Amino acid sequence: MWKGQQDFEIAEHDEKEEKSGHYCRICGEYLPNERFTGKGHVQHICKACQALPQDVQADMICCNEVEAIASKYPMSRQDWDLLEKYAQRYKDKESGKLAQEMLGMKKAYPDMYEVDSLLESYERDDMPFSELEDDIRYELEKLLEENIRDFVLQKGFIPEERHLQEIGKWVLKEAYDAFLIRTIPDESYLNLTHEIVCNLVKEWKENGFEVKTYAESLVVTKTERLVIRQLTGKDVNALLAIMKKPEVMYAWEHGFVKGEVRKWINRQLVRYHRDGFGYYALCLKENGMVIGQAGLMKSTINGNEKVELGYILDNTYWHQGYALEAARACLDYAFHRLELASVVCSIRPGNEASIRVAERLCMTLCGEHTVIYRGKEMPHLIYGLSRENENLNTGK
Repeated sequence: MWKGQQDFEIAEHDEKEEKSGHYCRICGEYLPNERFTGKGHVQHICKACQALPQDVQADMICCNEVEAIASKYPMSRQDWDLLEKYAQRYKDKESGKLAQEMLGMKKAYPDMYEVDSLLESYERDDMPFSELEDDIRYELEKLLEENIRDFVLQKGFIPEERHLQEIGKWVLKEAYDAFLIRTIPDESYLNLTHEIVCNLVKEWKENGFEVKTYAESLVVTKTERLVIRQLTGKDVNALLAIMKKPEVMYAWEHGFVKGEVRKWINRQLVRYHRDGFGYYALCLKENGMVIGQAGLMKSTINGNEKVELGYILDNTYWHQGYALEAARACLDYAFHRLELASVVCSIRPGNEASIRVAERLCMTLCGEHTVIYRGKEMPHLIYGLSRENENLNTGK
């Protein structure tokens, strides 16, 4: 946790303001939660943009990207090249026309390629941020604030130290190109960065928007004993300790090696981005320890696209109700947050523990199919539950 982050971390749920907001990646607006459906909230698309045709949505995203490039000052050679590509590739769309307009403005300024080459002939000085002239320091402050603000709006969480370092690298590079000064990020610079983040968070909270820390942004849902969150690359060793066990990976008939675990995590990251869901880490509330996974994934079963519920639990925690607790939470998430019509489980016939979990969720046997894995045919049973019957999974 970077210096001062505790000063602006969001309080517990009972202390949060009721109103909250979310960022739409299509129209680029930060809107109240009621402007999103459950699935739209996950995919960062508001109701209005969801109703638009796919090609219009894609073009609006491109327009946002063009505007982001054109808003930079000064623009680099790579920025101009990128605008050229947009102008040519999407010349018949709004994003292409916008890129062409931005390129037209280039004629009013010295050729950026010539400026880049001329800059190399000047002597460049190193100077601590606190010793910069007032006007230069002011421009850097504005640039830093703009980039931190954009980060929070686009990512939906407060930047950690590593994120601020990346933002700072870009800002200081722009200062180097614009003012012929290599700025040294001293204590004054670090304090400014902290102040900007605090002020932005305070501003959004006063406006009723919810701003999360990075760790909070990964949380999908919570249960009595578990925190269910998205996986990250840092989970590879924790998952390896679980997935290397053949008895845990019964359905695959072998334990995973580290490379396979990395690929597994990468597939989930792709699913989060593409589908809005995937397998999630199951962490104990009391200490944050990862004890397994549960989640949802799109599957083609007997020629039909389905959303499949899955759960993998470390054998150390079997027979304690964790799999049922996690699976029930994922079903609730599927039906109430994602608004899915139905969910299925695909289970090996000999996996009695998983079958018991499915039955306790009030899922019913509705078919069977065969999975081909590593050239081997593996029969599976299909258990299903629809949203209209999901009230049964409360066990009442």
